[in-house]
Amino acid sequence: MRRTLTVAALTALTALAALAGCGDDAKKGADLTLAAGDLKDGEKGRVVARIGDEAITVEEFEARLNQQSPFVRSRYDSPQRKKDFLDSLVRFELIAAEAERQGYGDDPDVKLAKKQAMVRAFTTGELRDLVSLSDITDADIEAYYTANEGEFVRPAQVRIAHLVVPDEAQAQALLAEVRGLIAADPLKARAIFAEFVRLRATDEQARLDAGDIGFVGEPGVSKTDNQAKAPPAVARAAFDLKAVGDLAPAPVKSSAGWHLVQKTGFRRPYRRELSDAATRIRNTLFRQRKAEAMEAFVQDLRGKATITIDDAALEAVKVSPAPPKRGFLPPGVDPADGPAQRPARRRIPGLPPPGARPPRPAPDPKPAGGSP
Repeated sequence: MRRTLTVAALTALTALAALAGCGDDAKKGADLTLAAGDLKDGEKGRVVARIGDEAITVEEFEARLNQQSPFVRSRYDSPQRKKDFLDSLVRFELIAAEAERQGYGDDPDVKLAKKQAMVRAFTTGELRDLVSLSDITDADIEAYYTANEGEFVRPAQVRIAHLVVPDEAQAQALLAEVRGLIAADPLKARAIFAEFVRLRATDEQARLDAGDIGFVGEPGVSKTDNQAKAPPAVARAAFDLKAVGDLAPAPVKSSAGWHLVQKTGFRRPYRRELSDAATRIRNTLFRQRKAEAMEAFVQDLRGKATITIDDAALEAVKVSPAPPKRGFLPPGVDPADGPAQRPARRRIPGLPPPGARPPRPAPDPKPAGGSP
């Protein structure tokens, strides 16, 4: 018969047991402070409570209490509160004993949790001395700083948005149009240009990104991961602009066409000196070497063990697919009703709504006096 007490439920019950007695206010005036240094050798093994064959010693009681946060420990400074904490340990042992009696010690999840706890304890205890912070020398830190200068030194960068069209006349007309829109509301220059690109760009990706290239470095000085997206002339034009939101005064020519260029962001240059970065580098090297030492240790264990792998069985393992990603759905729309929809964009004064047809030209007025 399958037991109805699941491992999750057991964990919840034991957690509740461990927290029992924490609700009342702490009583003051205790004359005993639980600290490892206060115990004499003869007191450490003294049994505080016995639950069947299990015993809780003074040393174990102290250890369990001192695992709590300082705030929680401060609540157990009276004999009554210590009894409350001891009662929580007794409850825990009672539930653990019942779980063992019902066979939960053989549950796969319990065995896995035990292995995980053993690995954590082993790596924390036995392997912590493989590498220490003192092993990281000043020369190691300086070498890392030199080899990874990009982490600590960054020249200025600008963020660029652009609209590219095939000929100069069209670019000049579009530039005049967007300048007029921005002049009506200069504080929204970036939002206006972004919406303008979405409406005027012929490239689908440009419409989706609103022409955003991202941050780029100054040509001839530095590069970023986005550098290839910005022709040097476009990057140069953006760096020459004074303020965020400014437009290049004229279209910029490149092999791709004519660009309307806007400066949409700026990062100041900075340099972090070696003395300021030393602690961070030491910790980074410590983590790296600790990982390398662990890998070497595991490889040594592999060499001593007999390991066989059934590739066919591995291939047959079924992996549950991830749930499909869903885009934005307006409130009240059921995902089953159709594909995700984008939120409506904010209208910019002077620009037609997305997808709108241009207005028809007005017919010529009839001359006075009737038909000619």
